[in-house]
Order: sequence, then C-alpha cells, then structure tokens
Amino acid sequence: MDKNLPWVTKVSYGVGHVFNDLCASMWFTYLLVFYQNVLQFDNTLAGLILLVGQVADGISTPIVGIFSDKENKIPICARYGRRKTWHLMGTVLCFFAFPFIFNVCLGCEEVDDWAKFGYYFIFVVIFQFGWACVQISHLALIPDLTTRKCQRTELNSIRYAFTVLANLSVFTITFFSLNTGKAGSEHIIGGDSYGNDTWNDTSTVFTTDPYYTSTGKPTTTNHIGPEDATSFRNIALICCGIGVVFSLIFHIGVKEPPFIPHKKRCELPPSCGGEKKEASPAKMRKIDWFKELPFYQIAVLYMATRLYVNLYQAYIPLYVQDTLRLDQTFLALVPFAMYLAGFTGSLLMKEINKKIGRKRTFALGCCVGIAGCVWLWFGKGSYYEEWGIFLVGALLGIGGSTLLITSLSITADLIGENVEGGAFVYGFMSLVDKFSNGIIIMIIQESNPEEPWYYRSVITFACGSACALGIAVVISLMNVRVGQSRSRDVALSIFEDSDTSTTTEGGSTTKCGLDNPALNVISEVSIQTIPPPTVNGTCCKDSLPQNSPSQTQENTKY
Repeated sequence: MDKNLPWVTKVSYGVGHVFNDLCASMWFTYLLVFYQNVLQFDNTLAGLILLVGQVADGISTPIVGIFSDKENKIPICARYGRRKTWHLMGTVLCFFAFPFIFNVCLGCEEVDDWAKFGYYFIFVVIFQFGWACVQISHLALIPDLTTRKCQRTELNSIRYAFTVLANLSVFTITFFSLNTGKAGSEHIIGGDSYGNDTWNDTSTVFTTDPYYTSTGKPTTTNHIGPEDATSFRNIALICCGIGVVFSLIFHIGVKEPPFIPHKKRCELPPSCGGEKKEASPAKMRKIDWFKELPFYQIAVLYMATRLYVNLYQAYIPLYVQDTLRLDQTFLALVPFAMYLAGFTGSLLMKEINKKIGRKRTFALGCCVGIAGCVWLWFGKGSYYEEWGIFLVGALLGIGGSTLLITSLSITADLIGENVEGGAFVYGFMSLVDKFSNGIIIMIIQESNPEEPWYYRSVITFACGSACALGIAVVISLMNVRVGQSRSRDVALSIFEDSDTSTTTEGGSTTKCGLDNPALNVISEVSIQTIPPPTVNGTCCKDSLPQNSPSQTQENTKY
C-alpha cells in the first residue's frame, strides 16, 4: 500500500465517481427548474422533492458506511472487494431510478400533485441510496489504496478533475438538447397592452412571467415549459449511458487491496510470530470517533465546503436568468466557465498543497470564494454583464475546487491507517452535509420574495458565510495534527479482547504488548527511554531492548 500507484489505477479510480457527478449536476442545477416549470409543481413542493432527496441521502450514508466497513463474508464479494461491491450495487440502483426522476409521471399524468409527489418520492429514495453507495465506497477506497498523503491528494485531484468534466458534459448536453429539435415559433411575453416590448424566440416557448408584476419588465426566466419533458428525459438517459461506461472502466482498472481485519493486521515482533517491525495503531471503534474533537471540526469543515459548492451550483443559473436577465445562452456559458476554472485549479492543487500545506490551501480557497461573492454583490453595468460575470464564475469555481479537494484530503488524513472506519467517517460527513444542504435550500425556497435581487443575496451571503465558517474551522485546526492523535480510553481498550491482538503461548492466550493503547496515547511525545511493555506476562516482554530510543519511537508512532 506504500508503493506508488500505477497511472492506470489513478485514472481508473478518478472516473469511478463520474456517474454520480453527472447525476448530481442535473440534480442540483436542473431539479427545481424541471419540477417547477416542466411538471408545474409549486415552489414549496419542488423544494420538498429536493429536501426528501437530501434527507434520504443523509440517512443512507452512515448506514452504507457502517456496513461497507465490515468484512464481507460472501466469498465472491470478498474476492471482488468490499468497497467495489457496494459501488457496483449503487451503480445499478442509480441506473434504474434516475431516468424516472427527470420524466413525466408515467400512467399518472392526470392525478394531483401530491399523488405525483408520492410517485417521485419512491424513485428519489432509491436513487439517493444508490448514490450514497457509490459515493461512500469510492471515497473510502482512497485510504485503502495508499497511505501516502501526496498520493491521496493526487487521487482527490484526479477525482475532482473528472467531476468538473462531468459537469461540463451535462451543461453541453443540456444546451444542445434544449435548443434543437423544436419547431421555430414566436411567443410574446408581457404583451403590448402592458406597454412592454414583445419578445421573439425561435427555439423555446415561454410561459407566464412571475416577475412581471414586481419589475414592470418582461423576463426570460421561464424559457422551460412542459413541452421540454422529453428533452430532460433524454438528458437523463444520456447521462446514465455515459456514467455506466465510466463505472465499468473503474471496476476493470482498480484492483482493491484485500481487506485484512485488525486482528490479523496487528504487526507483531518476531518473538510473537510477527513479520513486520512497525507497530499498528489501535483500532478506532465507531464510538471512539465521537470522542475525537477533530472529528467534529472536520465534519463542519466538510459541511461548509458542500454548502458553498452546492448553493452556487443551484443558484447561479437562477441569478443569471432572473437577476441579470441575460440571454439563455448564459445559462450554459457561465456554469461552463465556472467549472472550467475549477478544473484548472484542480490541476495546480498538488503543487500548492506541497508548498503551503492543506489547511493554508483550504483557507486560500475560502478567500478566493469570498472574493467572488463580494464581486458578485457589487457587480453591475454593461462590462459586468458582458465579461465580468465570467470572472466571478471563475473565482467561484476555483474556490470550490480548492475547498473540495483539500476537505476530502483532510478527511482522509483524519482516517489515517484506521481504514476499518473509513466509510463510517465519510458517511457521517455526508450525513451532516446532506441534512444541512436540504434544510438550507428549503429555507431559501420558502423565503423567496420573488424579487430579482433575491438570488444575488443568496449567493453573496449564503456562500460567503460558508467560506467564513470554513476559515474559522481551519484556524481552530492549525495546531492540531489531524489523524495522529487518538485519545482512546486506555483502561477500556486494554481489556477489550475483541479489538486487540492476541497470541498463544503454551495454550494460554495473552495480549501483545505492542497493541497496548497506552503506547498510542503518548505517540506524539518524543521518548528517549521506556521499559518494555508488559501486560500480564505479555509474550513481547523480551522483544524490545531497554533504553532504545529508535525502537521505542518506532513502536509508538501511527
């Protein structure tokens, strides 16, 4: 696990989340548009669909994390890999459910909206459970593949690079799907009887303008209507087809290392029958994670990251269309520029991390994101509408890519060599992320005064606050060595037979002194001399020479 990963493995791993990224891009960018303008749901019901999805995902992630961390007893699944088995199951569920979410209610077109809500509820829950299976298993595979921080950062950078490409693909597919295959027609918005200009459009049919009353101006907000249902269905099917291809590449190109339970992985000295010289860290039980302060700090860090990214992804299209009233082509061009800049930033992330470290890199990303939010708040005039909005999008995208890569890398550092709990940790992080996103987006939907300035305020203050929260958490982590301090209860762990290694001597079972968690509690202290560890006649009492600093420090590091 310490060797350099081949490039085939790195690239194959990077594409393993493309299916999820394609679905997530459609989910956050077009879900509200589809349910409000195509299916004609009211704002609250459309927001409730999104909230149900986020809650279902949030509940699924820790469940998947707990079971994904367990050893798979089914022989064929054990040989295939515990992480890849969950990834495959999630891929199948997403492929089945996702097209139904972006399609009309089959066989129930004439029923009321709440009955349709029940129909979509089922497919949303199935899809979100499958999405969680893919996300958690894919993230938890990073600590399994390598213990090197630089390689973990590289894997996250490659992963995010394909995330950006997946988003760009969705915008491109959507642009062509919504602007082709329609007969040209002329439609008037506002009407001459109101004293407004008439608008002609040859590719899209307009619906009623909800902002006309408050602004006295026509708007191009609702280009999308019920007649676009087929286009959204086709986009979803294309995304599923592309996603399955990349998932196949992942499953062929990545060989998951065999899972070794903690008992077998305990590295014993030769006198105890072991082969390795370096001690293994004490196993972190699930309850132990909740005793670690950095566990909560990094959970808030990850939550702030996802809030920032998901909110600007969901509301930038509405800001461009409803606040700036730009041409519909900007709905694809601005997000495209945003994610292209994020892709460029991801390519530089490895070198930036090497020079200034993860925490400072995260703080830098927050500053870039705040700069984009401030510019967006003050931006106005012809220059801003012509090219300034693209620079704002680039700042938001670079900030988002920086936050995503570094937050995931910091989470991997928290897990360290405790790979048994990797999926549980990522599941908890995602639980906090999904619940916070769903609740905040629902509040934003409910609080919408239907004024053009509203989306500018949402991006500026909501996204800016998320960045500020991230900076505050990073400051609190500056003096913390993430993943290297495990404050387990020593007395409890000494008598924990199920989680510590044992060896047999003359028919009696005893604990190996090197697995004594008391040594791990002082792992960060430089100790020059220490007596050989003994616990009730441990088999390792003669394995360590006395007054040996190098051996003592080696046995006490993680």
